[in-house]
Amino acid sequence: MPRLFYLGIVLSLVLLSSRPAFAVLPYLDTDTAIPVDRGKSRLDSSLEYVRYNSNESSNTLRADLTYGLINNLDFTVDVPYIFLKDENASNERGLGDLVLKSKIRFIKGREATPVSIAGELIVKFPSCDDNKALSPECTGEPDVGIRAIASKEFFPVTVHLNLGYVFVGNPPNTTLDDIVQYSVAFDYLTTAEYLHVVGELTGNTNRYPDVSGNPLSALAGLLYEVDMTKIITLATSFGLTTASPDFTLSVGFRYLF
Repeated sequence: MPRLFYLGIVLSLVLLSSRPAFAVLPYLDTDTAIPVDRGKSRLDSSLEYVRYNSNESSNTLRADLTYGLINNLDFTVDVPYIFLKDENASNERGLGDLVLKSKIRFIKGREATPVSIAGELIVKFPSCDDNKALSPECTGEPDVGIRAIASKEFFPVTVHLNLGYVFVGNPPNTTLDDIVQYSVAFDYLTTAEYLHVVGELTGNTNRYPDVSGNPLSALAGLLYEVDMTKIITLATSFGLTTASPDFTLSVGFRYLF
């Protein structure tokens, strides 16, 4: 079945129809400067549990489809479905905000200069039902973000640096602040065959001006290469500030085709 057909399926979900997904598995908010090859596709699916406090938590089932449009340019569609349990012990569920991303690599890492540099455009569409307040980002308005990405390999370690800015849409009678997002992550290929250890430190300024503190979280996880086309990930993160979720747990599966 043509790869573009799979892309059409996801786009159809948009027409029928959290936190914006700015990350690549298993990171929270970090992407790599390496785009998907031309004519190739990557399907990332994950289940994420987030504990905000003792009375509020959510489960997010997420599917990301990335397609390599041309050399050094890819396009991603992210579709989250959120199950929320709030402090009143009530349950809400529904589609989160749809996110579209396009990444272009400006510099390809080579032996002489093993640094890849890319830029990314991120657009969040308000497909989430803002009356349900499924996530802090569920405002009922679109957001537009730009991000600079650098990836460098120090074999067996690869390091990723991200710095981004999000222009936040303001709901009626509400003023929200734009967001500065930053993160650093690493991928360490262990001596155990096909097993990687990953880590991440990520933070951003708060979009809500009346909330004190900014989110900052640290993540640790494992990535296992089943074969050349399949990867399994497992990760956990902990909030380092009061504005962050207490912790997250996630399991993911990647399929390259």
